[in-house]
Amino acid sequence: MDVSPPRKDDRKCYGQRCTVARALDIVGDRWTLLVLRELLGGPARFHELQAGLPGIAKNLLTDRLRRLETDGLVRRVRASTTTQYVLTELGLSTRPIVEALGMWGGRAPKLAPPEHDRSVRSIAVALHTFLTRGGQPDTGPREVVEVTVDDEPLEVVLGPEPRVSARPSGDPAARVSTTKATMRDYLQGAGLDRRAWRLESGDKEARARLLDTLAAMI
Repeated sequence: MDVSPPRKDDRKCYGQRCTVARALDIVGDRWTLLVLRELLGGPARFHELQAGLPGIAKNLLTDRLRRLETDGLVRRVRASTTTQYVLTELGLSTRPIVEALGMWGGRAPKLAPPEHDRSVRSIAVALHTFLTRGGQPDTGPREVVEVTVDDEPLEVVLGPEPRVSARPSGDPAARVSTTKATMRDYLQGAGLDRRAWRLESGDKEARARLLDTLAAMI
């Protein structure tokens, strides 16, 4: 779905001479940080964003995207016959904020039981955080593994500059499949069940490296 051009901004701001308040003027509205979380996982079409954000209304998602475009964090690009939303350099610079909130959220009190599983893009962001912030850095060569999570692909780049994106990989060293339930258990600290990560094709050593790397993160 394509949205109309940005309109006049009528948001309420804190009006304080404080950089925390200024940041919240931009990203403090409900759903905004979660929209950024989804786009940190990779470019997305409107309906993909809506699917990854259960409970958000179309008009509210449209409003949040308009504001993020107005503020220079998001831009629209044409991809084949559709429109995708991607983060600008300014938008990408919110990654440490979102990652830090995610890490803090893992320790924060739980206010209510979750109703929805993670989207594949939020899984990508969480795995990226694990690979870049936890355990010992991987000093081996760059290697790409495609992980299919309930039929949705993740591209996992291993090596000194690890990266995880919600997209298929063109020529991975290995293709591995698992489930959202397996990912949920792993990300919640339940350990790594290697049997639940099936090698579909490619190099079994690449699969082993991926799992060894993930095991070292917890």
